[in-house]
Amino acid sequence: MFAATFLLVKIGRESASHLSVLWITLTINVVVLGLSTLFIDIPKSLTLLDLKFFIISGMFAPLLGRLFQFVGMSKLGANTTTALTLTHPLVTVFIGLVFLGESGNVVQLLGAFLIITGSLLIAIFSGSNGNIRISSGYQIFLIYPLLASLTYGISIALRKVGIDQLNSPVLASAVTVSASWIILSLYVLVTRCKISCSGREFTYFFYAGILSSIGPIFLYLSLAIGNLLLIAPLAATTPLFVLVGTWLYSKNNEKFGYQIIVGTFGIFIGVTLLTLFKN
Repeated sequence: MFAATFLLVKIGRESASHLSVLWITLTINVVVLGLSTLFIDIPKSLTLLDLKFFIISGMFAPLLGRLFQFVGMSKLGANTTTALTLTHPLVTVFIGLVFLGESGNVVQLLGAFLIITGSLLIAIFSGSNGNIRISSGYQIFLIYPLLASLTYGISIALRKVGIDQLNSPVLASAVTVSASWIILSLYVLVTRCKISCSGREFTYFFYAGILSSIGPIFLYLSLAIGNLLLIAPLAATTPLFVLVGTWLYSKNNEKFGYQIIVGTFGIFIGVTLLTLFKN
């Protein structure tokens, strides 16, 4: 779902700003998930305090995570930013092992490492410029994708804590995106940023918003039944699916070298190890 969202935005975006894309897709997320909560049972005794982990996780990501990622892309380019942002499972796994009392064996850790490495290879070498170059003086901007990685990693860990206490994936997803949308909307109002896009762009963003509304639900469902060591690396395999979609729709603009094959094989082996040797 997240890969399809990325592809729709990539194919459909022409002149709309990153902020416009983020606000439009988040608005659709809020509407879709808000309506979805009408069809589930919500405890009458539920308070905002019960939703605290979902609210806080929404502040970290998608809000801050995407913001840092977009700024990083504008300063360093998509390849460098995406590759560094994809290290977020390391943050999540670290939090799970050190602070949440989760455990894993050596084979699982190897599987997680292979998935992350494979995703990094695909992210780095699948663009029109199949390498990473950071010009002198631009190293300081590495802070943005690293902050994106940190916020994404923390957000997934907080979602795990929240869903373990209140197992309602639809409600959790609605609260998470609503928290991001409220803060972003306040920012747009205060700074008077212009939100605009063409009719063609909106069509793509609309469907991207629909798909990105479903993605968080599946993520919460996974977190409810699996541990962070298993789920976090799998959630970072988006570049693999983006690669497939890109190959189908824009073969002439993308490179597919041996690094892509190695990365894909690494993800496959990593997923196999994680699923066969889970606790």
